[in-house]
Amino acid sequence: YNWGKAEMVDNLRELGIKVVVVKGPKSIADVKENVKLIAKTLGEEDKGNLMIAKMDDKLAEIKEKVDNIKPEERKKLVLISLMTSYGGKGCTFDDICQYAGVINGVSNAGLHNGQFLTKEMLVAINPDLLIMPVYNDHNTFDIEKYNKEFLDDPALQTLNAVKEKRFFYPREGYIYNSSQDIVFGVQEVARAAYGELFSQPENCHISVAEIN
Repeated sequence: YNWGKAEMVDNLRELGIKVVVVKGPKSIADVKENVKLIAKTLGEEDKGNLMIAKMDDKLAEIKEKVDNIKPEERKKLVLISLMTSYGGKGCTFDDICQYAGVINGVSNAGLHNGQFLTKEMLVAINPDLLIMPVYNDHNTFDIEKYNKEFLDDPALQTLNAVKEKRFFYPREGYIYNSSQDIVFGVQEVARAAYGELFSQPENCHISVAEIN
């Protein structure tokens, strides 16, 4: 991705290794463009198109269920991320929320990705649901302590999500995904908001490896 270190790419190319740089996606459409570019580079355009078709099938399956959720039943949520400026307008999570039929409280409040969400802003947003972080950095970070201190903060006790204890601990491999599997991130967010209607197993993956 173009958010990586340019010198690493240069070093690999100097070694004679072919490197394709794709843009860090800000939307599901960007992910599809990256799939097309990689497939074209590998001379596998048909497989790239098939992969995108599989993504679209999954999104259509989710949309059919989302369309049955009434506007007044749409949940407003906030992603509490260890990347404290992540989640506003202009990132994949915001796009995921649109496909999942939820209101991204951070984006709805006018914040763009890269802007920090203050406690005062969070109180003003007053989400129905908080998606909490689960990453423990290979057991070197006490995520349970982090979450408890966050949720016990006196300044946040007026939040609907806190009063009603509506917290969701996601499979973050789905939520923070920049590959074709981002579509399962859409379903994971929908599951957070609307429950088992959007249940899915662990380790879902879109692949065309079996295609000759």
